[in-house]
Amino acid sequence: MTESVGASTPTGGRSDKVTFYSRLVKEVQGIVEFPSKRLAPAANAIINLSNVAASLFYGLNRHANPEAVLQSPPVNWLGFYLMHGPELLALGPFQGRPACTEIKMGRGVCGTAAQQAKTLVVSDVHEFPGHIACDSASNSEIVVPIKSATGEVVGIIDVDSTQLNFFDDVDAQGLQEVAEIVARHVDFSVFHQFCTQTPLAGTGPSAPEKPTANVGAGSETQPSVLPSNDGTDKNIKDKVCLTGSAVAALCASGLAAKAVTLPPSCKLSAATIMPLSNHAVQGQREASLEEGRPLVQASPRRWSVDISGWEFEATDFTRILTQEELKQYEEELGIGSIPELQFPFNTLHITPVARHGKVPLLSFSLKDLLRAAAAYYKTESYRETTVPQLVIPVSETWKRTPYAVFDAKVDWAWRNDFFGFDKSSCTLKPLEPTMPGLNWDLLRDRTLPILFFHNFDMLEDDLHDHGVVKSSVRIRAMPTAFFILHRHFIRIDHYRIWIRDVRIFHQYEVRRENGEPHIVVREEVRLLDINNDVQWSEKDSDECAQLAKLESEQEYYVSFDRDSAGRGWWNTINAS
Repeated sequence: MTESVGASTPTGGRSDKVTFYSRLVKEVQGIVEFPSKRLAPAANAIINLSNVAASLFYGLNRHANPEAVLQSPPVNWLGFYLMHGPELLALGPFQGRPACTEIKMGRGVCGTAAQQAKTLVVSDVHEFPGHIACDSASNSEIVVPIKSATGEVVGIIDVDSTQLNFFDDVDAQGLQEVAEIVARHVDFSVFHQFCTQTPLAGTGPSAPEKPTANVGAGSETQPSVLPSNDGTDKNIKDKVCLTGSAVAALCASGLAAKAVTLPPSCKLSAATIMPLSNHAVQGQREASLEEGRPLVQASPRRWSVDISGWEFEATDFTRILTQEELKQYEEELGIGSIPELQFPFNTLHITPVARHGKVPLLSFSLKDLLRAAAAYYKTESYRETTVPQLVIPVSETWKRTPYAVFDAKVDWAWRNDFFGFDKSSCTLKPLEPTMPGLNWDLLRDRTLPILFFHNFDMLEDDLHDHGVVKSSVRIRAMPTAFFILHRHFIRIDHYRIWIRDVRIFHQYEVRRENGEPHIVVREEVRLLDINNDVQWSEKDSDECAQLAKLESEQEYYVSFDRDSAGRGWWNTINAS
């Protein structure tokens, strides 16, 4: 029972407040329901409480006064990220909106500053390669490393602003002095022990026992064999049953691990994978330098998360194809032209957790894209609609390119009708007038925490110095919905820009009358004539898309009438 002392609800405001709390409760559930698998339970607990406090604080203030200065202050986020092993930053104390739970070394401004051990002042975060948008209101940023007495980075100070060019060298000097004071008086080794302590058996929230466990699920591990050309590996889906011999199983998989010893009758639903110590990693780096070996990523990073019944799985690895692999691609796909830069190990797979089937419902990879481009090349739609939109200019230099010499069995810029869906299970049908489309209000809501994020390229080519072709994917999954942007961008210097955007949106609670989860797809083609203006080579695809003219648009919904797995998984989406 709740007792209100001297409280009153304004007339007509009670129903609005009920609606507000209904939404707020879902946000909080989304924050705490999916803790990081790479962090210890104690660290997750503090991080979750910090993010919940921020969500409540900003949510209540926004509900009371949407126009309050609090909603868009000059400095919108300030806080700490703490080193959690050699390759991961974990969220620490902060002031601002809910933030990213973890940041990998070398990723975004924070990860780059920590990796380089130097202060970074970024006047426009949108121009920073690999920027991580925890708060979409941020426009500029400064990150200052906190170093121990031995010069080791133990954490960082991160400050964001809603204004461009907000920070300068004076800010850098002042915050560096703050970092030095903090480093002298705060024992950061306490945080490291706190983050890596092994949880006691029987503590923490209870969870249903699972018969199998994915060894190292959610952690960055190296498979014992190189992945296949499409960026997947048989080890990704292998399930290992862990009993009292969990340590032996982990050692057999080649992982540096520390596991809780349990009686033989017990089964672990997860194993705690501990990163190597900073000293061990430093030793590896020194050995590599002495032997003249480059410090490169050896295998794809892989991570996954389950949100409201959907499993999101991604891999990330910037290695391009070897000559032998290129030949395999040409033979398998039946095409004679492969992009200059290929990223076959950058992938995204989405499928319902409860769906029984080997093939994800939604996949993005280089091989899938090129296969779609080769098939599209043979269609009337390609010849009648796509070809006239962007024709190779007639000039002597273009005539000498390979594209004008032979038929590569694929478009010279790999134009395609790729949507990412498994065609054996999914059908795209025109969106009906009574069906909801993309919820732009939800997508513009800056208060929703981002639980899963990936931004990657599948291919890039400079068209023999005549422009650029780039095919990319961005995804963000929130507590209430996920959103994907797949963009195929072509710029022919001194001539034209061609952009095909595919937006995929799903709000978990929205279903159609037959019970199917409602997934909306919007396809747009935009054109922009650039003539002889050289400035376009310096603009990114987002800027060009804003200025380009809409040539065509089409909206679809996804039907699962072909899904051999049946409809049993439908009700598991957004199930309470």
